[in-house]
Amino acid sequence: MQAFFLILASMLVGGSVATFTVVGLVNSQTAPPDQSPASVSDPTLDYGTTN
Repeated sequence: MQAFFLILASMLVGGSVATFTVVGLVNSQTAPPDQSPASVSDPTLDYGTTN
């Protein structure tokens, strides 16, 4: 019976961590333009500079 509660608790904790991670990612990508890293009108792919 104790194993059942441990599995249930781990599922709840894992699910809440995953939910908050996805919600944070979606909010950061759909934030107002001054707070969002994505720009539809000026897309840039800056993976590193050689300067």
